[in-house]
Amino acid sequence: MSIKRRDFIRVSAVGAGAAALLAGCTTPAPETSSSSPLDNLKSITDDIVPISLDERKARIEKAQRLMVENKIDAIYLDGGTTMEYFTGIRWGTSERMMAVIIPAKGELKYVGPHFEEERIRELMKLGTDLRVWEEHESPYKLVAQIFKDLGLRSGRIGMEERVRFFLFDGIRKEAPAFEYVSADPITIPCRIIKSAAEIALMQKANDITLESYKVAIAMLTEGMTQQDFSNIVSQAHSKLGSRGGAFVSFGEYTAFPHGSSTPQNLK
Repeated sequence: MSIKRRDFIRVSAVGAGAAALLAGCTTPAPETSSSSPLDNLKSITDDIVPISLDERKARIEKAQRLMVENKIDAIYLDGGTTMEYFTGIRWGTSERMMAVIIPAKGELKYVGPHFEEERIRELMKLGTDLRVWEEHESPYKLVAQIFKDLGLRSGRIGMEERVRFFLFDGIRKEAPAFEYVSADPITIPCRIIKSAAEIALMQKANDITLESYKVAIAMLTEGMTQQDFSNIVSQAHSKLGSRGGAFVSFGEYTAFPHGSSTPQNLK
């Protein structure tokens, strides 16, 4: 039997509509519940005790004692972990100076961009002296003026190890009478000895990391990519109340340099 193209389309359309109608009248298949170990994770950070203001004050006092012992008149801190260690301020680095100066005697001094003044003041918990600079002004002159205001005309200034060269170079040009040395004799003895509060935070971080890996390993399946595994670790960290992840390499990729994920990266 032959059928015209027009009739075939009409019959097909009717058939498709009937099939859809019948499907709508039937009882849908129950959805399968896909549970994973991630579903059972809950935050374990509720009992965390942050580093207190008194502990940060004690850190600064120790740094100042070490400055006197090492004949260093002040230390200059760029954004990073050491700035956070002493002040509690977490600040990323950019081409604009945001710095903290800890003198051997006296209160902390801050230098930052004018447009960030409100934000910096909200973060400042120790000291009140913030010097801000406009885009057309030199932050290095502000640092040199701070040295003068501290009563320093010459002496030794410790530069924290993370200070970038262009900042150091700009400061020494504005204040050439000083000798610029490493601040390691100050910062390392302070940071290398952990307090009970620090150890508790480190232990919590270890607990979260271990639990994240346990869950990820339990979910490891054949065919899973290294990115899949890394994503699970990140999700586990988040569920447990923290940020974190993992650098993961599987099979042939373990022979590649860090940061390479596919063979094409090496071309």
